[in-house]
Amino acid sequence: MLGTRNVQCIPKEARQMGDLQDYSGEFRPETRLEGFSKEALIRLLDAYKKCFVGIAGTYHTVNAERMGVEEAWKVDADVYLRQQMQFELPLVTKAMNIQGDDVLTVLKIFQMLPDGLREGQYECLWDIKSNNHAILTFTKCQTLFYHERHGNPKDIEGLCGPGSIEDLCFTAYGKWVNPKITCRALKLPPRKSKDDICCVWEWKLGE
Repeated sequence: MLGTRNVQCIPKEARQMGDLQDYSGEFRPETRLEGFSKEALIRLLDAYKKCFVGIAGTYHTVNAERMGVEEAWKVDADVYLRQQMQFELPLVTKAMNIQGDDVLTVLKIFQMLPDGLREGQYECLWDIKSNNHAILTFTKCQTLFYHERHGNPKDIEGLCGPGSIEDLCFTAYGKWVNPKITCRALKLPPRKSKDDICCVWEWKLGE
């Protein structure tokens, strides 16, 4: 049996202060996220982001071992597109009150996704032509870098190529915001060198 011990609960007013820098020290039964500082929550979100990407990567690795790389990417795309529509898009847009039907709305979503465009994981240059037209040049993609290190061109094609999981998902984000939004790749891997950009994508709202 587990032993028991007396623990001191955090008063409600202390939970609301948001001044906890980390979760070192004693166990606190009433710990809530709102009790931590902004810096602590940013670190936690960064960890969650890496967990999300890690789950997807591990899922793909296991599938590839069992059914081959090409079939694994098909299954990955099916799963990702389903969770995208059922969980990711409705939950994230509601949580952040993201509204609109233009291309900039899509880019807002991109910033807020669990594996979104944030420093260290996926980074890009923004070329905003208008509210209805934007080009994103990806300069850092840790997922692409991983597959490059492991030297499997089929994985790079399944991730980034025409009809790939990235192609399907990027298109789906746009269509969810507005059926008239199109997405197309202007440049795709494989890269010529490690100094080359990763890829370039264009979103445009048609007439």
